[in-house]
Amino acid sequence: MKQAVRLIRERCTVPHPDGRPYGFRALVRRLRINEMVRRKPVKPDAFGRGAVGAMNSLLQLDVDFRRKLDSKILRSFQGKGLAEVKRPRSSVWRWFLDELRTRGYEMRNEWPFNSGSLGYGALCRYVDKVLSTNPHIAAREAGGQTLERKLRAGDGVDRPVARPYQRVEMDAHKLDGRFCVLMPEASGGWVPRIIHRLWVVVIIEVTTRAVLGYHLSLGREVNKKDVMRAIKHAVSPWSPLPVTFSERPLADGAGLPPVLGDDFVGLCWDETSVDGALAETCAAVRRQLTDVIGSRVLEPENSFAIRRSLDDRPFIETFFRTLGDRGLQRLSNSTGANTKARRVNDPDQVAVASQFQYEYLEELLQSLICNANATPHSSLGYRSPLQMLAYFRDRNMLPTRKANQNLVQGLLSHRKLRIVRGGAKSGRPPHVNFEGASYGGPAIRDREDLVGKQVWIINHLEEDARVVRCTTLDGQLIGVLRAAPPWHRLPHSLAVRSSILSLQAQKRISSLGNDAVQTFMQYVEMQPGKKLPVHPAYLSLRRILAAAAKTFEGDAAAQRAMTSLGIGLPQKSEASEEVHVDQSSPHNIAQPGSFNSAGRSLRSEKRKLPAKRLAAD
Repeated sequence: MKQAVRLIRERCTVPHPDGRPYGFRALVRRLRINEMVRRKPVKPDAFGRGAVGAMNSLLQLDVDFRRKLDSKILRSFQGKGLAEVKRPRSSVWRWFLDELRTRGYEMRNEWPFNSGSLGYGALCRYVDKVLSTNPHIAAREAGGQTLERKLRAGDGVDRPVARPYQRVEMDAHKLDGRFCVLMPEASGGWVPRIIHRLWVVVIIEVTTRAVLGYHLSLGREVNKKDVMRAIKHAVSPWSPLPVTFSERPLADGAGLPPVLGDDFVGLCWDETSVDGALAETCAAVRRQLTDVIGSRVLEPENSFAIRRSLDDRPFIETFFRTLGDRGLQRLSNSTGANTKARRVNDPDQVAVASQFQYEYLEELLQSLICNANATPHSSLGYRSPLQMLAYFRDRNMLPTRKANQNLVQGLLSHRKLRIVRGGAKSGRPPHVNFEGASYGGPAIRDREDLVGKQVWIINHLEEDARVVRCTTLDGQLIGVLRAAPPWHRLPHSLAVRSSILSLQAQKRISSLGNDAVQTFMQYVEMQPGKKLPVHPAYLSLRRILAAAAKTFEGDAAAQRAMTSLGIGLPQKSEASEEVHVDQSSPHNIAQPGSFNSAGRSLRSEKRKLPAKRLAAD
């Protein structure tokens, strides 16, 4: 009984390094709970024996030396100067011996300098002990900053999910490729120009690994509009884009989840995991996710995630690696994930020589992402993500909450309160100034009662700022207003208009008496020597014109405006004479009925992509 009381008092109640008492762990046979303490001075004999515990005795008696040794072990280089990064244990050992000799330990025979190892094993054990109490520095010494960042990941307690659509991961990825755009020359030819690297924003469902939606960003950086476009794409009906580089670009059953049926259109999720970047967690995106999707944003401040940690969102990071390994990095215009391991010396020259245009990238991305949704995963029991979604649907495990499509269409709408100007006293019809343009029309022309009052102006068509909706403060629709010159002819977005207004403020372009959009396109295309980089607004404008070409014949007002600019379209005149389009010029946009950079409509013509072999694989 006395022995049990002694063991409990002397061992079980001793604090463990984890902060708790040892408890019954202290009763394990031959477990040492206290460090060895040498009680006699260190005096090795002629053979180096009799120095047991010399290391602990040295560090306890010489506190200044211990402090310098710890500083030497924990020293970590983080600056920009020249320094030793990878330090072997032997370098610390040599410094250790030199410092002991400097302090006179060899003359006083207080360290076993006559032994075979000179205390190397004891020093290595002490180095391991110091590094174990500083895991971040230990990780940096072992694998650099990459391994150190992995320690910042959460412990994973709150990471697992139990049902489909409980959580999605969303992130942006800069594509590993160089692309060009064909620009017209004054001589009538075409010249390819390299554009900046592009981004893709992807939303992936955690349980099934299915990509719900994505968006190719044409800007130099991702903004909140790009993020909301990806969200809108994930909850909207889906139909594949026409592809020109392959007869069969998609595998059987490949696509986004709506390809399985209307049950998957507009399905909402509960949590959105992001990495804390500004574009993804800004107030506008957070509000739309809450109001339209009903999703909570998981960011480093309110969840298990750690900022800039790749391990807290493993599924989307794995998807981005797969997208590079099986997609763009297989092409010769790829910049590669590692510049030192790049297989092509100059991918810019490859993009120019092959005329790999960014319009082709949209088609290639669709094929890669949709086919990935139809590819079996080992972690899913060798089922594809779409098969897993169908499995959950058959067992009634899908969520029943769906996004209101009216709210979805308004995700990218922009509205502001504006005062109605003009009126009889000023000699001008009532109008409203909104985002650098004046709007009017029959709906407000005779509304003298609204002059001087505030109304809501809503840009409800994201890619056509020529028209806006006007409502009263209580939500009553006044009508649709049209933009006055020079913003009334070609379709454009508010972002494109903002870029044009910025150039006008810098006195670099002037649209006086001309269409502002056409003037901007001419400015970008006709730069002397093509010294300036391709403007991101120009790329966005090309995509808007390509999309507008599909419904061009149904817009009589736009057709008359385009005809007045001298832009020929396949149509019949009043004399029923068919207007033919010259097909001899090369085209930029490989889509049926799309515009080239000068605004001309082009017929559908298949143009083989240099990456056709990739799609065939």
